[in-house]
Amino acid sequence: MILAAGPYRLFACPACQVAFLFPQPNAQQLQSLYDEQYYGKDRKKFAGAIEAAVTALTRLKWNRVRPWLGKDGRLLDVGCGRGTLVKLARAAGLEAYGLERHYPGAPPAPYVLYQDLADCGFPAGHFQAVVLWHVLEHLPDPVATLQEIRRVLKPGGCLSVAVPNVGGAQALASGAHWFHLDLPRHFWHFSPPALEALLERSGFHITRRATFSFEYDWFGTLQSWMNRLAKNENRLYARLKGEPRAQGNTGPQLLLAAALSAPALASALWDAICGRGGTLTLVARKP
Repeated sequence: MILAAGPYRLFACPACQVAFLFPQPNAQQLQSLYDEQYYGKDRKKFAGAIEAAVTALTRLKWNRVRPWLGKDGRLLDVGCGRGTLVKLARAAGLEAYGLERHYPGAPPAPYVLYQDLADCGFPAGHFQAVVLWHVLEHLPDPVATLQEIRRVLKPGGCLSVAVPNVGGAQALASGAHWFHLDLPRHFWHFSPPALEALLERSGFHITRRATFSFEYDWFGTLQSWMNRLAKNENRLYARLKGEPRAQGNTGPQLLLAAALSAPALASALWDAICGRGGTLTLVARKP
């Protein structure tokens, strides 16, 4: 066992290097874990400049995804969140869909499907590209999802997967204080060898590896440090989201965040240079 969080335990498999949650929350518990507070009102997690920055970073990601689609390729974003990537693809005249959890009051969108991938009934070989960014760790059965993604991808199509890197320096240094641990929402945590082996067993050929994500690694390092130093318990993140539990005197934590921001960015960059960054991203193709 790696650690415990309330009734949940995180175990590590020495053979496959995957960490897994036990027990997994039931359907009713999951419903309460993915509510409006988690997603944000109208699926906007942050306010003002931060939300605008997140949208701008998604535009940069779209610039990387766009070449995979060719002239008339189709895109599927599994766990699309705000749906920004899907909107960008549709604005470019492409067919694109997003999948996301539904909660009461979620704003409807004709291109976002609130159901599991297996229930969508997409034709075989329908998509040129599928993105699965910070979603695989939330899924009860990641193997079944990857198999269905392979079915709906065209031969030669691209899959991009991003997950927190449990084998990275950020996770190893932070332990139970790691920002991206997020129990019990994260059922699985993957090291680079574990995720590569999972994709290869699912019939994909890996073409690119990276262990850095600007927004996830910088803030992940900063919040993990604050959790360790000040028993912050992700309160800076909650403050940025406007959660009620983070109200009150926030001056000390904001001062601490300001003092640690530059060192946290430097640390995140150094971890990535050493191949031990906080986020693991793989690009793979269907042969």
